[in-house]
Amino acid sequence: MLQKFAWFCPYGLTLTLAAAFVTTTTPISKTGCQSQCGNLTVPYPFGIGIGTGCSIDPGFDINCNTSFNPPKPFFRGNLEVIDISETQLRVKTWIASSCYDQNGTLTSSNTVGINLAFQYFAFSDTNKFTVIGCDDLAIIAATVATIGGNFSSGCISLCSASEYVTSGNCSGIGCCNIPIPTGIQTFGAALASLNNHTNVWSFARCGYAFLAEQDSFTFGGASDFSDPTFKNRIESSVPVAIDWVIGNHSCSEAQSSGALVCQANTTCADSISNKGLGGYSCSCKGGYEGNPYLSPGCKDIDECADPNKNTCEKICNKNTCEKTCINTLGSYYCECPKGYYGDGRTDGRILARRLA
Repeated sequence: MLQKFAWFCPYGLTLTLAAAFVTTTTPISKTGCQSQCGNLTVPYPFGIGIGTGCSIDPGFDINCNTSFNPPKPFFRGNLEVIDISETQLRVKTWIASSCYDQNGTLTSSNTVGINLAFQYFAFSDTNKFTVIGCDDLAIIAATVATIGGNFSSGCISLCSASEYVTSGNCSGIGCCNIPIPTGIQTFGAALASLNNHTNVWSFARCGYAFLAEQDSFTFGGASDFSDPTFKNRIESSVPVAIDWVIGNHSCSEAQSSGALVCQANTTCADSISNKGLGGYSCSCKGGYEGNPYLSPGCKDIDECADPNKNTCEKICNKNTCEKTCINTLGSYYCECPKGYYGDGRTDGRILARRLA
């Protein structure tokens, strides 16, 4: 859900799991539920459709908008989802911007506010608040669930000439960025200019501010100032990371109450990045694969069936090659071919032919 807010009133805000789950033998989504929206695989506990019962909770519903070709998945109204992992989902960012004419008159401006509006989600502290421009101050104002209070900060980006701007450098000359605290659930961003860009208008007519996952954005230098597609390019290619958890209790608390949703052959981990929000996440044990949230749980990986998943040594004599891989639940071990001794592993002790 995106909403406008007054930048001078910061607290009046209304502001890849799929890969791990995709196997040929285990379910991805609940029975009878769609698992694909356009190019995105949507694994349970998320579910496609609003109020369809395909997710673990309505807060995990993904709206698949079929008016696009291919269809696009949206979360919390109009946050476009581009990836879902075991502890995070990634959505396309939104940008606050302000542009001026050569007389310093504001020609266009917009602020941005995002409200996750659900206790099991928070913006990851792997995101950074970034400002692009040469005469721009940006304000970020947020509510932080971990402390039950408000957060505000800012970043100023200045430059007197394009020659001083260095690509890849966001130390405050043409680009600046700052970290955000853990547990932000709503935030707003807006821009102000010190001199309405009158001193830099010849090479920098606009300022921009956005939240972006660390290392997902590389400042292009002065060329970003003159790029008419900059805003659309960033909104279409730079993600924001959102942490998610199950419930608001720890693993032990959920298990004691009978509410733990982790299935067979899984491990439960208390939230770390959302510390203070509670909640937990489930994952398959080592040597297992599947969806840890859906019955029957995770299934054993047969490492012996895939030569890329085991390190058993192969011995070739004439036209015959032999190696012995023994699959076990959650693991495997190697045996030496007849006539050899050692541990049978390419990363272990050297195989040697047994003397007669």
